[in-house]
Amino acid sequence: MKKRPTVCVIGIWHLGAVNAAGFAEKGYRVVGLELDPGKARRLQRGVAPLFEPGLEEMTRKHLKTGRLSFSADAEVAKEADYVVIAYDSPVNDRDEVDIAPVVDAARLVAPFLRPETPLVVTSQVPLGSCEQIQEESRRLNPTWRSGVVYTPENLRLGSAIARFLEPDMLVLGASHPGAARAAEALYRPFRTEKLPMDLRSAEMVKHALNAFLATSITFINEIANLSDRLGADAVAVGRALKHDKRIGKSALMMPGLGFSGGTLARDVTELRKFAGELGYRAKLLDAIVDVNEGTFDEVILRLQKKLGTLSGKKVGVLGLTYKPGTSTVRRSPALKIMDKLRAAGADCAGYDPKASAEELAEYREVFSRAKSVRELAKQADALVLVTEWPEFRTIPFASIAKLMRRPLLVDSKNFLDPAAMAAAGLDYQGFGRSGPQLGKAA
Repeated sequence: MKKRPTVCVIGIWHLGAVNAAGFAEKGYRVVGLELDPGKARRLQRGVAPLFEPGLEEMTRKHLKTGRLSFSADAEVAKEADYVVIAYDSPVNDRDEVDIAPVVDAARLVAPFLRPETPLVVTSQVPLGSCEQIQEESRRLNPTWRSGVVYTPENLRLGSAIARFLEPDMLVLGASHPGAARAAEALYRPFRTEKLPMDLRSAEMVKHALNAFLATSITFINEIANLSDRLGADAVAVGRALKHDKRIGKSALMMPGLGFSGGTLARDVTELRKFAGELGYRAKLLDAIVDVNEGTFDEVILRLQKKLGTLSGKKVGVLGLTYKPGTSTVRRSPALKIMDKLRAAGADCAGYDPKASAEELAEYREVFSRAKSVRELAKQADALVLVTEWPEFRTIPFASIAKLMRRPLLVDSKNFLDPAAMAAAGLDYQGFGRSGPQLGKAA
């Protein structure tokens, strides 16, 4: 029987855990390298590092099939036909990416790489990083004849498994012919268009994709700000735009809260940084940052318009995670909004059905966590919906409104039906929706 090729995946959190389980699902033998022995043991028991729909089930499935295992020993890279670095690159409060985990991982495994084993980087890295990693790896292992491959991840929290197994495309960046051929072989089971290119172009693809998505969000929110002031319904406008084939139904044209979490912001930040170093003024990128940050201030302005001063007011936040379908709260929009609320003197509480208790522990001084929506609403002056959990649509809002000191609801994502909220007795405030609202939220 022909031996299954072995993939070693380094960095087992969201990106790495999805890669490890996903490659096993595609038929590879996979070893996930987690340097913390305790975490490696938990992974070997089938405990996923965070909530992602389908991740724990797929992990346990392939632990049983024998295609997937986890280790804390870097020497497992010796047996690998492919080594994939899949750290979730941390981003600081200024949206600057820290590639130290990626560089350190490359240094760690470089001495163990077989001559023809490619080093595949799928983590978020600034343009030019992969060339530096390749040069350093060659210095540490002179017998290594392959090269670095950059294939930028395009996963989304909440739908990562499906996007990994059936990506829209695969960008395969390599500046070494052998590495390019190896990348094509690694991703052969993935039935999608593969786009080969050099390393720098592949890195720029990731920057450009996220900057374009950030531009789309910023554009519709600028339209929403104007709509609020001119009496139009920006949700209806956005719905119409998506029906134009030049824009497309998958376009990000729902007005609401801006992007956060570092995913889109870090690429805009990187491109602005490059522009500054080159002496080029990137006016569009500067405007994206200004408009995007303004959407968070709009939440505070809506509350102040209705409540006056927020000092001493109790504001409950519905949804704490970065987005629905995940348990992570790292740099979530809810945290940013609560920082602004606290600065305005408000007393904050939050509720979320899936938020990680471990991650929330560090914010216990910032806000209190309610055990239910009813507890959150009791004597609240306002509720702010931030994360679009599907179950929030089934909240009995009529009874919730009666628990509140003032039945004010700010829907920062235009997620709920304004007419239904009004019928429930709530003073509903959406984004860009000051005009007549004849239809339901998209």
